[in-house]
Amino acid sequence: MISSRTGAALALLLSICAVALGVVAFMATIRDDGPTTGRLVQTRLTNSYDGGPVQFPVDDFFAARDSDSHIRAYYAYPPGYFGHMRGCKVVWDGAATIDGPKGKAGPGLYIDPCGGARFDRDGELVFGPADRGLDYFGTMAGVEGVIVDTRKLICGRDFVPPPTETPAPATATVLAVTASVEALTATPEIPTATREGTPAPLACERVSPNTKRP
Repeated sequence: MISSRTGAALALLLSICAVALGVVAFMATIRDDGPTTGRLVQTRLTNSYDGGPVQFPVDDFFAARDSDSHIRAYYAYPPGYFGHMRGCKVVWDGAATIDGPKGKAGPGLYIDPCGGARFDRDGELVFGPADRGLDYFGTMAGVEGVIVDTRKLICGRDFVPPPTETPAPATATVLAVTASVEALTATPEIPTATREGTPAPLACERVSPNTKRP
């Protein structure tokens, strides 16, 4: 009699523990949508990973190694407020190539299926209607791999068009002389890095189709 009661109590205790573990596992997949949206996401990717981008749909980012062999976390929504609001998420096409303003890019491009913009594996804009590269989250080294901090979204790099054609020799000479005269007469300026320090990455608003318009 005592053993049956003990067994029933033990079974009940194990059932409660199983339910508790299930709740904890479920809560770990939910983002914090409070004042500071996002969380720290532990991945198993290291800088030696050489495969294609890995999508993390719960946290809206792709994790991939860039051309400098560092793991980056690119925001899944195209850059720009209304780009996010359209509800389209970028996709990765490992075979895609394109001849853009800066030359051939690819194989392997992130593609905005709504606007048609193309971004290379470094998140840089190479073609299409966008004013900057892919926004991204900060990363840091973790115990098992890179940790992605989705609590702060950093703006992608502004698109810089390629330089125009080289001016004719006569025009280039005139420009050089003019620049020399201006340099001699101009008031010396303190370098920006000395005057203002290294600027911090610009934080971007994290928005999605669920975000209310202002």
